[in-house]
Amino acid sequence: MELRNKTVLLTGAAGGIGRVIVDALLAEQVEKIIACDISATALESVFAREHDRVVAYPLDVSDETAAVAASEAHPDVDILINCHGVVRHESFIEAVDIADFRREMEVNFWGQVIMCRAFAGVLAANGGGAMVNFLSPLAYITYPFCASYCASKAACRVLTDSMRAELAAQGTFVMGVCPGSIDTPMMEQIPLPKSQPEIVALALIEGLVNEVEEIWPGPDAQEMRKKFAADPQAMAKEAAAVLPKVIRDMQNS
Repeated sequence: MELRNKTVLLTGAAGGIGRVIVDALLAEQVEKIIACDISATALESVFAREHDRVVAYPLDVSDETAAVAASEAHPDVDILINCHGVVRHESFIEAVDIADFRREMEVNFWGQVIMCRAFAGVLAANGGGAMVNFLSPLAYITYPFCASYCASKAACRVLTDSMRAELAAQGTFVMGVCPGSIDTPMMEQIPLPKSQPEIVALALIEGLVNEVEEIWPGPDAQEMRKKFAADPQAMAKEAAAVLPKVIRDMQNS
């Protein structure tokens, strides 16, 4: 897929991964990036860096009316990248209530559903284009200390498979991205080895150019993929035995 002169809409653009994706896309000479995030203030730093090719567009992906309005305001989108996401590191049992778990599903899963529905017709009108959904290795592997996040990402994986099948006839390429632990504010308190977000951005660009349906950027993600292939339950059992205590100690410090 040729990226030069394309128009890209990117959600989560003000986040740790989103910011470097903006840089990577600009380096590929895309014509325009519609940089979306729920925080208008956070978007200002993205918008200011390359104002002639980056359009800041505040957007709550869980708001269906707002997503439809975004698709009507930007009928020139060739590539949709759903990079938004939230995570709660807490067990189902220990949580005081389930409000944060509901928010994870609203943003991570329903946000992708809403954005895919809003822009599928736009992509079709512009020749098919591409749709990229951020997943996670935890779409395949369940960690008990963040099981609600795992559930939301597993749902996103099913959605991505469905979009790939549904949109094939209109020529839309659909890619899933499963990054491992990435050095971003979302993961800064988690005591795990982390890859730099630039690795994700470069892998995403390569995946789009070569039309790879699913990518696992970073050495930690690749290691998780190997372990999962060898024994799907081994990593979840390992995490159940070790990581919850580490997380609790971190929260209590």
